[in-house]
Amino acid sequence: MPTLKNKCWRKSMILVMGLLFLANSLNILMPGMAGAEPSESLEILGDGISQPALFTLEQLQEKEQTQQVYSAINTWPTKKWYVGEGLNLRSLLDSVGMKEEAKLIRFYSNDGYSMTLTVKELFEDQRYCFPHFMDNNVSDGGGNIVGSPDEAEPVEAIIALKSVEGSNNPKYMNDLNSLLLMMGQRAVSEQTGNLFVKYLYKIEVLTEEPEQWDKPDANPEPGAVEAGTMVALSNAHMDDDKIYYTTDGSIPTINSSMYNWIARRWWSTRADVLGVYNHPIGPLYEDTVITAITIGPGKTDSEVVSFHYTVLPAGYEGDIVLNDINQHWAENKIRELVKAGAIGGYPDNSFKPNNTITRAEFATILVKTLGLEIGKGQVFSDTSGHWARDYIAAANHHKIVAGYSDREFGPDHFITREQMAVMITRAAQLETVSATTSFADNDSISSWAVEAISLCSGQGIMKGYPDNTINPQGYATRAEAATVIVNANLGR
Repeated sequence: MPTLKNKCWRKSMILVMGLLFLANSLNILMPGMAGAEPSESLEILGDGISQPALFTLEQLQEKEQTQQVYSAINTWPTKKWYVGEGLNLRSLLDSVGMKEEAKLIRFYSNDGYSMTLTVKELFEDQRYCFPHFMDNNVSDGGGNIVGSPDEAEPVEAIIALKSVEGSNNPKYMNDLNSLLLMMGQRAVSEQTGNLFVKYLYKIEVLTEEPEQWDKPDANPEPGAVEAGTMVALSNAHMDDDKIYYTTDGSIPTINSSMYNWIARRWWSTRADVLGVYNHPIGPLYEDTVITAITIGPGKTDSEVVSFHYTVLPAGYEGDIVLNDINQHWAENKIRELVKAGAIGGYPDNSFKPNNTITRAEFATILVKTLGLEIGKGQVFSDTSGHWARDYIAAANHHKIVAGYSDREFGPDHFITREQMAVMITRAAQLETVSATTSFADNDSISSWAVEAISLCSGQGIMKGYPDNTINPQGYATRAEAATVIVNANLGR
């Protein structure tokens, strides 16, 4: 009969064998990680430098050293302090003749990891240590709680020979992760922890142009939505490529609200809090414009895109409930266009059919009605920060609208009836005919609008007034805009 001592010995042997098997498997599956250790040298090469070089650890130690404290957030997301002491990265690359044409820098670790960054984001964009970035911190690292950007201290990227993670006290530094790439944050919420490449052994400087990040998408698609709708944003990777957005009409930057705090590689691990951190925008109870951009390491920022949501009034059940269009001469046309999601009412369930309409608003309705893709086309100087920027650019790209000049569009100018006629003619791609009209105020029609008004009036798209005038210089109303768009059968 086996003794208790023999049983314990056998169990111990089984446990040891199991651990050895696991260690061997990890060594087979991840040989780089299994053998990772501090680097003894650093190679710098690539077509972006004048002279390739190989520095030994001793040579690096002999160079001028600098010490920096860094604030950092990883993609878990969790906030951490770092301290590093080593060589200024820019000075090191300049010492091997980094060229003005250099665009990308790729960092290689001896554990198999690599990270590509642009020269712009490393050296042209100012990076900081934020002393108060831990403010309002909570459990779980607080990485999605935006700290204070007050008293930000400029810092530069270094190759650290000594460092410590999780502390801002330099006395805890050691060389366990050396060589270590370290850098600051461009914004107090920027996730930089994954950019800290440890066991660095090679830097490749390249002159190739960076790729561009994919622009964000939105779900549900823009248009008419029910009150209380939540909008989810996404992009191609949802990992290091972060989505930044605004809802106030401004153009988002890296300082705007971040959408996808948790990177895709952590989704399965953090499934219980994913919806809390990567929180959909909303609920929407009024018409909302969400403007978004993708910003991430190693590529240029994506195009800026805008998603326009028209919130349907309370009580909507397949028909449009608007309180000021009953028995209006344009009631049916307005209902049709609102139901299509091309134009909306106001939060008080009114439409205000007799209000004037701007050039930006009319261009936006045309783009929505035609279902044109936004993100292409000229951005006029006076629309660069406008809520309708992308819609105006798309309309211009498709030759539906034009500016007063190459730089000026006048987005907030009220649209005149003759301007509206020209835009509708282009949007409907009406065929050219001889321009003849018999309105009492023909002489008031601008020469560039005669043909458009003739086409629109001849095909019943746009009508004159009972006194046989067309009032070409008069401002168009919301009702008139809805009517001419529906009459032109756009988007059908």
